[in-house]
Amino acid sequence: MNSSFFIKFSFAFLLLAGMLVSKNSSATPGIGEQKVFVLDKSQFPQSLKKHNPAAIYMLYYGTPFLSKFEGLIFRGDTITNYKKFTDSLGYTQRGFRLIFGSNEKIDSVWQTNNKYVITDKAYNIGEGILRILAYNDTGGIVDEFVFDYLRKYSITERTIAAKMLPILLRQYDVYDQTDRNIYSVKAVWSLSVGIDKYQGNNNLKFDACESDAISYNNFFSNQYSRFLGMNEKVVSYHGYLLTGANATKEAILNALKDISLKASANDYFIFNFSGYSDVFSLDSSNFSTYFFPYDNEGYPKEAIQSKKNLAPETAKKLISLKTLQEYIQLIPARNQLFITEAGPSDKFRPEFIRTLMQSSPLVATLLNKNRIIIVPNKIGQEKRFDDKLKGLINHFITSIDTSINIYNIFSEDIKQDEVTYAIENNKDNRKYFDIFFEKQFLKLYRDIFGDSEDATRGLKTRPKELQQTINDLTAKKYALVVGTDNYNGKGWNKLSNPIKDARAVADELSNSYGFEVQLLEDKPMDSVYKAIREYYRIAQPNDQLVVYFAGHGDVDNELLDDGFIVCADSKSIDDDPVRNSYIPYAKLQKMLNNIPARQVLVLLDVCHGGTFDAKAFDNVKRETNTTSISNKNVLQFLKDKLPLRTRKFLSSVGSEPAFDGKAGRHSPFANLLLQVLRAKGEGSNGIVTLGDINAVLQTASLNETATLKISPHMADFGNTDAFSEFIFIPIKDK
Repeated sequence: MNSSFFIKFSFAFLLLAGMLVSKNSSATPGIGEQKVFVLDKSQFPQSLKKHNPAAIYMLYYGTPFLSKFEGLIFRGDTITNYKKFTDSLGYTQRGFRLIFGSNEKIDSVWQTNNKYVITDKAYNIGEGILRILAYNDTGGIVDEFVFDYLRKYSITERTIAAKMLPILLRQYDVYDQTDRNIYSVKAVWSLSVGIDKYQGNNNLKFDACESDAISYNNFFSNQYSRFLGMNEKVVSYHGYLLTGANATKEAILNALKDISLKASANDYFIFNFSGYSDVFSLDSSNFSTYFFPYDNEGYPKEAIQSKKNLAPETAKKLISLKTLQEYIQLIPARNQLFITEAGPSDKFRPEFIRTLMQSSPLVATLLNKNRIIIVPNKIGQEKRFDDKLKGLINHFITSIDTSINIYNIFSEDIKQDEVTYAIENNKDNRKYFDIFFEKQFLKLYRDIFGDSEDATRGLKTRPKELQQTINDLTAKKYALVVGTDNYNGKGWNKLSNPIKDARAVADELSNSYGFEVQLLEDKPMDSVYKAIREYYRIAQPNDQLVVYFAGHGDVDNELLDDGFIVCADSKSIDDDPVRNSYIPYAKLQKMLNNIPARQVLVLLDVCHGGTFDAKAFDNVKRETNTTSISNKNVLQFLKDKLPLRTRKFLSSVGSEPAFDGKAGRHSPFANLLLQVLRAKGEGSNGIVTLGDINAVLQTASLNETATLKISPHMADFGNTDAFSEFIFIPIKDK
């Protein structure tokens, strides 16, 4: 065996084995043991045996396994009597992992929950790469990505991948949400819309919109295959092509919803609309641009303007730029490209850019997107090229030199300049369009309106002094993350997303910010109290504590005058009218206020979460800080804020019900919270404050789309210092 090969493989083996041990024996308070057992072939459950797997692993989560069962229930890590196992310990298994193929060549892996329902499938592409599909309870695919597990462990020798995979599959968690966002092979999610002829309108016809949409889809697919230069099985190009009668409003918005579910921060998102748009006002004063889907009933602007009573109803059939932005803001992909020639006037370009940036350079900075916008400086045009009618921008992009790849436009280096030059300097351009780079604009904006203390700005400058300040003022970081989907009490319906949200938040806090996370899923009330009591025992003054709840919330604004967290074992309101089986906000506040940690933050994605603030019952409007510290002296900011006693909370809603989101998707609150945390302050100062998060969430409170609208509420509680702030400090990349 080659010595360097052996060293690399041995290192990888030890690394993975070490991670497995750490997963199984966490020191975080209240977490049970996580372990992977192998089922003896004679013990395969009948429901799984029918799939004919080569091996079955069982995922165990519970109390530490006692050695007295050795020889009776298991031998080593192999379960020899599955019935005795379940009889002795109850249903402590979280699921099963079915292995197909052989140890030398694993072909695929399926994972199920403890009811034998498939939740994930992974296909071995080879060379350290798995194609993973995630499923919901009804068997629908809710996520699909390519996981480069060798890159996660910094292994460059891909010939050892076959020997690494069996080790990886013996981990309790093969991948988490952070892996999904960082170590997936970048995928492309492209939505191309083209409409030549509109429903019921013979006067509204185009010749090249549908062909433009098709050519964009083909062009971006072919360019991406060349760009990756990898095995075609690895290329993840997802083209949503909607033309003609298929380009309805529902189909367009559903495609955006689907992309928001499946895309990750690591991916590319491309949007093109080729069709008709127009400007009109619903109130005779505020004019805005609307995209016309196929099923718009064919009303031209003149009909809408001349019959004002028809305008609101007609607008429901159209897609405003604001509605488009509201759906796009939930797409987590950092690299985004927007192309349209549907501009109805020379004012379209600034309106389109302003709307996508949510009219807020602050919010755009905090989300740190790499957005590129290509729209006309005047009314969109078609022209004949080589006897084929095309949109001008379509021609400029799809005819670039074959030595240049369009995806380099996202690179933020000289390659980006090469692509830009190739597109803009076409002899037919004549200032018909310019390419807008959001990051370049924001940098210029900060240079003009920010301060000039470059030497003290951000975590990347004067790192030794900053790190010393952080070390002096901070210590342990703890997070209690609670997600509840299933409830015993009558009247509390099952939810689709809290556990999914909780897992994603837990992963982000752990991997990006260094928190020791305790994750409670569908746990009873006593488990939550036990965890909080433990933090009271172990927390020190320089520590931070984040408490996150996702699930049902309740409120009684009459007899009890309080809000409540609904737990998995909470009884129905009829059976428990005084809410003894619920966690009252007043009690939760007192407990958290008494924890020694100086910085405590409560995040509530539950109904009536805003009633955590007692003043919500008095209808008193609390002033909340929605400003950012962009371009401030971060070193001084940390010295000023970290010593202050901080007790803050942020909820997804005030006193009203919270929107859970579509099944399998994050709630709107969790989606935006995660996007800000994942940006890690890279667009501004390298830190994230609660004020930053609230600023982004407040923009979503202005959404016109009801299902995407939230009403965040932020306030202090307990004994807190004036002007305090909760600060998330990212850890260095591993």
